[in-house]
Amino acid sequence: QEDSMASEVKTNKISPATGTDVTLGDASDTFTIPASATLDVNGTIDVTGAITTGFPAGGLAGVQVYTTASNTWTKATRESALGITITKVIVEAQGAGGSGSATGSGYGGGAAGGFSKKLVDVSSVSASTITVGAGGAAIAANAGAGAAGGLSSWADSVNTDVVGNGGGGKPASATNATGGTATGGDINIVGGVGTITTGGSNIFGDGASYATAGQGYGGGGGYGHIAYGSGAGADGIVIVWEYQ
Repeated sequence: QEDSMASEVKTNKISPATGTDVTLGDASDTFTIPASATLDVNGTIDVTGAITTGFPAGGLAGVQVYTTASNTWTKATRESALGITITKVIVEAQGAGGSGSATGSGYGGGAAGGFSKKLVDVSSVSASTITVGAGGAAIAANAGAGAAGGLSSWADSVNTDVVGNGGGGKPASATNATGGTATGGDINIVGGVGTITTGGSNIFGDGASYATAGQGYGGGGGYGHIAYGSGAGADGIVIVWEYQ
């Protein structure tokens, strides 16, 4: 006669009698790990079922956007706010744009800032210094060359700095303004040059025409002349995408 009463098996190890596979139960059976018990897996879990529940969420968890000059990204603060452990971030650093020149000849727009993007492992990082570049200042009428924009960056004590340098101000000559360089990223893009007709552009902002400030983030300012001033470069931006 089959015993239908509940029973308990106590053992220190279950191993296959032959081969390398062990099957627990039959289809539709449920195995329960009681509250406060721990399933310690030192190898690999291979989940092939159509439904999985109860696993910790992963992927993108939060984003921080920085547009002021000096900031600090603190991992513990962000983890507390999100209720997760942050292991990696994607940093996007866009340098500021340069301003246009204002002269009777050789005038033109400022250059765009450089752009750097990187996946950063923050497992051993507690905080990072965030710098956001200021756009090159506008130049008064007939006052000469434009001003360079400032750099934007992520800097921690473990990883290489992620830097988008500022775009150059337009020289008071026929030379184009030089686009800002970028370093430290998985992707580094030089900002667009500033020419006699317009400021340089990038993925976050457009260069301006005469006497107008650069658009968006990091765009070059427009040109001035003997009768009117140039446009300022647009400020930079740093974006931090946080992942569990």
